[in-house]
Amino acid sequence: MTVTTTVRTAAALSRPPAAAPQFLDCIAGDLARVEERLAETTRSDIGAVRDISGHTLLAGGKRLRPALALLAARLVGRHWDEPRAVSAGAAAEMIHLATLMHDDVVDESRERRGKPTANAVFGNGITVLTGDFLLARAISLLAHNDENLHVVRVFSDVTVAMAEGEVLQAHVAHDLEITEATYEEIIGRKTAQFLAGCCETGAMLGSATDEERADLRAYGCDLGIAFQITDDLLDLTGDPRKTGKPLGTDLRDGRVTLPLIHTLKTADAEDRTLLRDLLSDSEISDEHIAAITAIIARHGGFEAARRAAEARAQCAGAHLHRFSAGVYRDALERLARYVVARDR
Repeated sequence: MTVTTTVRTAAALSRPPAAAPQFLDCIAGDLARVEERLAETTRSDIGAVRDISGHTLLAGGKRLRPALALLAARLVGRHWDEPRAVSAGAAAEMIHLATLMHDDVVDESRERRGKPTANAVFGNGITVLTGDFLLARAISLLAHNDENLHVVRVFSDVTVAMAEGEVLQAHVAHDLEITEATYEEIIGRKTAQFLAGCCETGAMLGSATDEERADLRAYGCDLGIAFQITDDLLDLTGDPRKTGKPLGTDLRDGRVTLPLIHTLKTADAEDRTLLRDLLSDSEISDEHIAAITAIIARHGGFEAARRAAEARAQCAGAHLHRFSAGVYRDALERLARYVVARDR
């Protein structure tokens, strides 16, 4: 990457992401400051670290995790320490980006959100190491303030949970006997606990009571389950031009998600056998994916997963009843509806 490109990358990183939904306008200024903090914190004297970090930061994304921390802090509203809140949001996003970089290497992914992954551009080894850099920088950003010990503990715990969830997911890959309980444990650890931790962190920074903190953590947990079920649905039913990845990526990687689990449980013996035969091939083609999704649709697997996601989103909204009505509660309620209605 040339010096000119690096300067342009730094300038682009100072702008807020275009993907933020309109209902997050109430924290647009906060999110813009998170982008500035991300640009500052990911600077490095090592050009390759700076370039790979910038490539990942510029790849798009909803900045959901910083938004949750900021909204939770604003919702509680007893205290607003902008530097700490912005740092917490930036740390959450860096942890998220680091895990995406590691996942792309493990999954041998070449594209994410319609753009080349860091490992596709720079190689696997250096991408893993840059992911490690982002994780370390996230903790360093928080640890430089002695008041952040409890925040560091929350993010450390959710990072451990994410790693455990990824290991469990890899361990049961291609296992067509996994239960809904195992599936929920996987997505609970790798997605829901992280969103719950972001909400809890924001609550703590807003000086929440123990009850408020518990409610916001529960909101984040249910939101995370709804979010991941919807992600898994989009992998099989979404428009690749919008999702940025081919249909059936999870199936090709051996991930057994809720639509398939439901279908294997409810289908007749003939269709279960056909599904197992299609999924046992070493190379799952587009034709395989089309046949599998047709069977899932026929047995209501997509609709069952959609209902499960919507139920969790409703549960998430119910955890907000303790809080006064206003723009921040409204944004969190709309966010719960958004995560199950999105198309990417």
